[in-house]
Amino acid sequence: MNTYQEKTILSVIKLFDGMYTYQVYDILQKIEELLCDYTSPIPYKDIKHAIETTSKKDVITTIHSYGCYSLEDECQYIKIYTISPLLPTFLGEESIYFTTPKHPELTPYTNAEVQKTFANTHLEPILTHFFKTNNAKKRNPKTKRLILLELLDRIDPEEK
Repeated sequence: MNTYQEKTILSVIKLFDGMYTYQVYDILQKIEELLCDYTSPIPYKDIKHAIETTSKKDVITTIHSYGCYSLEDECQYIKIYTISPLLPTFLGEESIYFTTPKHPELTPYTNAEVQKTFANTHLEPILTHFFKTNNAKKRNPKTKRLILLELLDRIDPEEK
């Protein structure tokens, strides 16, 4: 029989199912840093409010009359943005764009655009091989994260 603490740990670990260990360590470190600012018992509503207000200030921006974009995910090489149009779309296609540190303009997130952006870099052969069998918009079925970001997260930026 599991104790209350063990049941709580298992329910939290279940949220990490399918993630890489280093991603979980990053999340746990952020949680630890966040909890240092609060007293016991943990004030969930206050923490949630603090996270939402700081996140939204940084990641949601209006694009003239088209709509808004928000940061969906990022790694050391690329940031992925999702566009939320003012008018509903009936095609159901995700409007995903990306930026890189050397290419800060919003660019459509397609295989061709990603390859073009990383041409003549140390990532070019890795991406060429990746796109032979995968699409840029393919997601990990467990984490719902773009698998290209999972791949790029495993590449050391110092290896050139």
